[in-house]
Amino acid sequence: MRRHPLDTIEVLITSWILGGEGDRDRIPMSHGVLDRALRVAIEHGAFPPWVREELNFVDSRIGLRCVELPALLNWAQRAQLTAAPNPAYHWTQVQISRGAARRILSEHDVPEEKAIEWGSILREAIDRERKSMIDHTEPAIKE
Repeated sequence: MRRHPLDTIEVLITSWILGGEGDRDRIPMSHGVLDRALRVAIEHGAFPPWVREELNFVDSRIGLRCVELPALLNWAQRAQLTAAPNPAYHWTQVQISRGAARRILSEHDVPEEKAIEWGSILREAIDRERKSMIDHTEPAIKE
């Protein structure tokens, strides 16, 4: 059964929110960080199989890209899961609460514990990608 792109981004955003603490409610959007981090998270078994099957990655002239990510982020904005990106498109602000995230997950029959685990994996992958950019080292994922 093919799912709607909104289902996929709902699981990604709710996992992001539940997988972290504090004010980390901004998701990076620049320099392919999210694309590469999603790939790493999927390689570590994050997200349900139906989400993993919906995401495709390609090598482009600007690095690894998730083909569906721009459309998914657009759906997130339309559904008011995230705000419009900041003017420099470096990050997008998540607009849902942890309570709303739990309700959305229950609609997808995703256990909260799994979403917390997946969100933690994604956040760690993003931290590694951002650090590799700051340190001017090799990307955490080789393209």
